[in-house]
Amino acid sequence: MTDTGLSANKTTRTRVTAHEFVRETLREGILDGSIPGGTRLVQADLAEQLSVSTTPVREALRDLAAEGIVELDAHRGGTVHRISNEELQEIYELRLLLEVVAVEKAAERITPDQLAKVGAVLEQMQAAHPTANWVMLNRDFHMTIYEAAGSPRLLAILRTLLDTSVMYVSMALKARPTAREQATRDHQLIFEALASNAPEAAARAVRDHLEIPRSVLEVDLRS
Repeated sequence: MTDTGLSANKTTRTRVTAHEFVRETLREGILDGSIPGGTRLVQADLAEQLSVSTTPVREALRDLAAEGIVELDAHRGGTVHRISNEELQEIYELRLLLEVVAVEKAAERITPDQLAKVGAVLEQMQAAHPTANWVMLNRDFHMTIYEAAGSPRLLAILRTLLDTSVMYVSMALKARPTAREQATRDHQLIFEALASNAPEAAARAVRDHLEIPRSVLEVDLRS
């Protein structure tokens, strides 16, 4: 049996389905590092550890595979994605190119309702405590902005990149706890630029913001 150290009590099951419970428990374990990269995730073992059937485990693994943090296999399970410096560089080079375009478009086109949605996510991030919650809200913050760019193909590409970035953002926060404070300041600058319909200021804030995970992790991943 593969023991991930999980238990049915790790994540509250109040008002969530078994599928949601398993998904959030696994995501939290992966993002906080208690389930490291390369760990085998066997459906039957996880079902036993979390006191659920294999069906919600299978559904949860599919969700996490879509997010890029689990790689499915043909043997009723999967493996936690291993991060690398090469992947880090590729992801953030692409994000730097595409997110600048997206945020400039968003700053020009964002509606009051869309801006309010961005602000609501920003408020949730400020109140979020566990790293896993903050990291997923960070993804939502950026995606909510890029939805306002009005470019479906660009949005689809960015969704893939942001999903794959989640593990890197989480690791950066663990490696440098003050990175969250810096990210919060960057998010506020991005929001203010959007509110002012200022594409250049928004692009500048995004460029600075995207240097956080890369600057934190370059040395760490090589060591």
